[in-house]
Amino acid sequence: MEATKTHGRETREVGGRRWFWLLGMALATVASGCWWGVRPVPGETIPDPVKTCPGGPHCGIKQSLLETIDENCPTGDCDPGGSGNAKGIYTAEGGNYCFKVKDRPYFCPEAFINTPTGVLLEMRYLDAPLRFARPRVHGKLAANSKPVEVLAINGDQTELSIKYRVQGEPNESIVKGDSLSTLILGLDTLSTGISESPRMNYELRFSAHQRPEPDATTDKVHRYTLDYRDTVSEAAWVRHCEADEGGAVVSFLQGQRVSGVNASVKLDPQVTSMGCEQGSLVTCLAWGFTPWEPATGVRDETRDYVYRSCLQAKRAAYFVGHRDFKSYTKKGTKIEKWDQYASGDGEPVERIEALWSPQGAVCFNPENRRRPDAEAWIGQNPNDLKTYGVGPCTSKDFSTEGKLFTGIPPEALAKP
Repeated sequence: MEATKTHGRETREVGGRRWFWLLGMALATVASGCWWGVRPVPGETIPDPVKTCPGGPHCGIKQSLLETIDENCPTGDCDPGGSGNAKGIYTAEGGNYCFKVKDRPYFCPEAFINTPTGVLLEMRYLDAPLRFARPRVHGKLAANSKPVEVLAINGDQTELSIKYRVQGEPNESIVKGDSLSTLILGLDTLSTGISESPRMNYELRFSAHQRPEPDATTDKVHRYTLDYRDTVSEAAWVRHCEADEGGAVVSFLQGQRVSGVNASVKLDPQVTSMGCEQGSLVTCLAWGFTPWEPATGVRDETRDYVYRSCLQAKRAAYFVGHRDFKSYTKKGTKIEKWDQYASGDGEPVERIEALWSPQGAVCFNPENRRRPDAEAWIGQNPNDLKTYGVGPCTSKDFSTEGKLFTGIPPEALAKP
């Protein structure tokens, strides 16, 4: 049973919800500063989630594992780059989710934030990830360059919408889908510290790329292309996520601010996170791990727990809760998974790798790790790995701590 994706189209065989994963992730340890200092628009709150009890004997979740993890760099290596600058969260190994300055990745957009005075785009500095730039977003009509006031940017169940008002006119408008191309967004001036390009004025344009298939049962993600350019240098348009294999497309997650350092999540109704196709933020949604109930779109506390667990599992970030932000995988690695919502639909694989929570592995079997090679565990004794006290998985049962298993695919069972 091979899982493949072609720009997000479902081309996998599905048995229950057990699929093979083609995973990608840069091997780096990084960190950053706090990013949730922007207050939400007054009167806007997150509605109470529904609470479901998926299959199996263990209902409920461990609430403490939903707490955000401080981004402070525990090792001193705060480069979120390595090979592909995103730790597998906003893009995958070899990818790039940062806007360029003189062909150099520099400003890394992670989330739009709606505020009482307008919309901001929160961008991490690649070379100084303890810092963020938050330029204001403005815009113009593509047809006649009339300036517009951008009032809100949202990603309802991954569908992008932009609310705006043409300057001097009373009416508000909303664009989505094919009409997104009627707007060109702009950002306030950004300072770079680079002598050849001391300031950047970016323009952005979104276009609908792919809607979910009408009969899709798992992948219901809306996908978009994003092009940007610097108007100061009159540069050509550049495709965002252009280094991603499988398609330079983006998608959105409404109401959740995902850390680009450790994939920790903070709920905020005014935030819409934006990731490239190959990052765990988007891929976990495409695999069916939505934080909401699919039938209603209402946030489901347990499904949200599983989604956050996927953010760590997809990129093999076993020890995030123990302040080790490193991922221990590499692009091209296959594993199998199953989650509690499909526990009655298929049998677990024989060799379990880990049981996952939003803070990494609840239990871990080093002998079944997806990347046993030395490259993934540089500097460690392969027979005595540092696991921070995370014990072995002795059961195939889910728990309040763990709702998602990963394991070795059947074709790898004969391998040592």
